[in-house]
Amino acid sequence: MKNEVMIQPQQQQPTTQIVLDQEKRSWWNSLTDKQRHAITSLAIVLGISVVAVIAIKFASNQVREAIANKEENNSFGSKDHATWAKQLKNAFDNDGWWGTDEVAVRQVLRAIPSQEDFQKVQTSYRKLYKGANLIEDMTSELKTSEFNEMLAIVQAKPQKAKDAGSPIYDPHGWAKRLYSALDYAWLGLFWGTDEDAVLAVFSEIPTQKAFNETAQVYANMYGTSLADDLDGDLDWTMDWREKIKKKPKS
Repeated sequence: MKNEVMIQPQQQQPTTQIVLDQEKRSWWNSLTDKQRHAITSLAIVLGISVVAVIAIKFASNQVREAIANKEENNSFGSKDHATWAKQLKNAFDNDGWWGTDEVAVRQVLRAIPSQEDFQKVQTSYRKLYKGANLIEDMTSELKTSEFNEMLAIVQAKPQKAKDAGSPIYDPHGWAKRLYSALDYAWLGLFWGTDEDAVLAVFSEIPTQKAFNETAQVYANMYGTSLADDLDGDLDWTMDWREKIKKKPKS
């Protein structure tokens, strides 16, 4: 009798089935067609809006760059306003040195012939430096006494460009500038005198009479003697009386 090998049929392994909870399958599938359409539409609108904002920002930057380049070219030509704006920015930057070149700022402001021209310089400055505000930069770059002096220089100028070149006679402005020059804080710590500012005012005062009127305004505004303040600040460095005596009497 032959040996018979009994082959047991393999038991079929039970198939593991993963059944997803219909409520947890997908939040998207749980939405109605109307809700899915609304969300899709919103996403499209938001996407377009983001792209539009980026495009507008890019275009704005390109326009500002083009305006700045055009104004930069003007500074090398006959456009004095762009040139003055650039000179002021260079004075603020001071060739990378710490602080501001106040002497250069003063020279530029004195060269600007009228308040109307100064307004045009502000416009050129904004175009050159992509929205920068000249007055705000002056405020941040200059000490209070320096800013008051520079502001007085501008305020003493004629309003209109057509009146530029006429002699400046401004005892009130001179008094303010002298007070700022004598009330000078070097590095914000050490009090002293800005002699360049004093000499700049003296160069504009035409006569001894004009100086005396300035001294009277100074006393009325600040309750102190201009001569005494000049003596106290310039006693060892400048013979200011001699400079005034060299001017005509009236």
